[in-house]
Amino acid sequence: MVATIFERIGQVVADFKPRPQQQQMSEFIAASMQKKAQQRVAVVEAPTGVGKTLAYLSGTIEAAINNKKVLVISTATVNLQQQLIQKDLPLFSSALEHPIRFVQVKGRRRYVCPSKLSQLATAPEQQELGIDIDDKYKRVLHMAHAKQLLSEWDQERWDGDRDSRSDKLEAELWQQISTDSEGCAGKSCSFYLRCPYYKLRREMLSAQVIVANHDLILSDADLGGGLVLPNPEEALFVFDEAHNLPRKALDHAAKALNFVQLYQTTETADSVLKKIPSALAFRQHDFGYMLSELRRDLPAVISHLQQLEMILQSDGLVQDVLEKRISEPRIFWNSPLVNALLIPCQNLLQRANNIYKHYSVLAKWIKEGLEKTQLSNKVGEALLPQVGTVQNIFGYLIDFMGLFLEPDQEDRPPNVRWLSQEQFAKQQTLVIHAGPMTAAYFLDRSLWTRAYSVVLTSATLRGMGLFHRFRMDCGLHRFSEQHFLAVPSPFNYSDQATLNLPHMQFLPNEQQQQWRQEVVKQLASIIDVDEATLVLFTSREVMEAVYRQLPQRLTTKILIQGDTLSPKNMVQRHIRQIEAGKGSIIFGMDRFAEGIDLPGNLCTHVIITKLPFPVFTRPIEQAKQEWIIRKGGQPFTALSLPAVSVKLIQACGRLLRKETDTGRITILDRRLLSKGYGKQLLQHLPDYRLQQ
Repeated sequence: MVATIFERIGQVVADFKPRPQQQQMSEFIAASMQKKAQQRVAVVEAPTGVGKTLAYLSGTIEAAINNKKVLVISTATVNLQQQLIQKDLPLFSSALEHPIRFVQVKGRRRYVCPSKLSQLATAPEQQELGIDIDDKYKRVLHMAHAKQLLSEWDQERWDGDRDSRSDKLEAELWQQISTDSEGCAGKSCSFYLRCPYYKLRREMLSAQVIVANHDLILSDADLGGGLVLPNPEEALFVFDEAHNLPRKALDHAAKALNFVQLYQTTETADSVLKKIPSALAFRQHDFGYMLSELRRDLPAVISHLQQLEMILQSDGLVQDVLEKRISEPRIFWNSPLVNALLIPCQNLLQRANNIYKHYSVLAKWIKEGLEKTQLSNKVGEALLPQVGTVQNIFGYLIDFMGLFLEPDQEDRPPNVRWLSQEQFAKQQTLVIHAGPMTAAYFLDRSLWTRAYSVVLTSATLRGMGLFHRFRMDCGLHRFSEQHFLAVPSPFNYSDQATLNLPHMQFLPNEQQQQWRQEVVKQLASIIDVDEATLVLFTSREVMEAVYRQLPQRLTTKILIQGDTLSPKNMVQRHIRQIEAGKGSIIFGMDRFAEGIDLPGNLCTHVIITKLPFPVFTRPIEQAKQEWIIRKGGQPFTALSLPAVSVKLIQACGRLLRKETDTGRITILDRRLLSKGYGKQLLQHLPDYRLQQ
């Protein structure tokens, strides 16, 4: 089947010839799809130029169609999603005997809720005496904007997708005019047939391929799967740009207790409670006990939150956080502070369980009332989002408590707990966080053990030549070596690029000021002002200091990240400069070291000022280092070195994007030559022609 598909693509696309590496990747994936349940996993590192999109499409489509599964392709960037929808999938579909149907799917919150938009646009002006003048002004602006949006959507000049707007929609306004599953009336909504989200759902029913992003898949998995996307059991997942997956999964797995948010949600719950007897009069015989329990539980929530705040504010560490002397300090199981918090947390959890249970029932009754027309659309559609918000926030609180209250165990990585101070709804609030040290269990439980099959691919999955770190972070340790493949590059690196390591006298980590001055001199010497150059930094402070000291002949050509242009507009300006026959220099950081595609003469010189060692400052990262030490390992070898290896390969990878590209890479960090690990890093870079 793979060979046939490539042959047909060759008939559709002039000069198409599958590369051996592309065929190898495709056949490896196709063979993995034939394995038994829970073993259909393929992990493929495919360097730039392999053509991995056509490879994984060709390797998966037969298994998806024959087994009546949906092919779900997940990416980390909007650019790749657009490329898939606008270019790769139409091309691939045209080469198949029977064309396939495909659709791009985003989370419900990316689409306007017509019901909420209409409510805001047509709401009567409120004459509240105590309302703040700024809030009143903002409300008037939001209503005016909502009227404009409703008119555009009603006249089909806007499709209701937030991402399709050229103007910027304020986050606070969007929150008011979008919804989640709990706040949605579904088929009972008066706007159901025209709703942008449900139009998409109807398209999904007939689609054989869905293009989504990592965040949406992880959110859906976190909620049990099948809410927005197909159930994992019905899906054949392809994670492109999979190197981002462990970090994103950790963010989804961690939860937080936000005091201001909980106080506000409890107020909303109380406000809803006052409307329930009249709104749900048709169920009055059913909810008597429920109302009495909620009238007891909601004030108790306030009491428990106040008790927690009192305990926290009497602690010296918390005072340091509130006065901004420290940020994100960890708190530990069996510490006096955590021990003092346990009973109020357990009490709060008990109340949260009751409130979540009762508001879930209220939501169900409102939806039933709308379906049976026992409740007017106006009342039901206004009430449901508020009930949904309460349900959501208390459900999230239950998840937080599950992590926070789980005791540490000697034989497994403990959950991590920490504090922060954050801005929420115009107020500073203390936040308690809890999360697993690794996303491995979350990914394995919610995706790998459930999905029909899984493909994970990226240009860089190995650190120091090994899949080990990615394997551990993703929870793939039970899969043997036969599930992993590193495809060789189609590039002839030694002919296409040189790696220059100029003599540097100073070390960036030990003699930073002298090294910085040396970087200024080197850049002034090695940059050709008529060329397309990308200069990568690991620190904004260093980048700006170096820029200020460079001669004007260079600074007039430099586009610097964080200045007036966004990264996207910087790239567009850079391209215009080069295409006009002028030189251009980009000064950028992490954002430009990964995912920027500047083929041909758009980038002929990449300068890496310093080895991109990760800085492990986040609580979960610190906890992981301590756990490795406790188990007799070395964090530098286990974490730092594989991470810098991946980042360095990605940064160097900005140079060669096609088989016809040529250019040079310069690295201004002599640790590559003077340190033992530097030589290891060099060994795992592509085989560039080395010049010293």
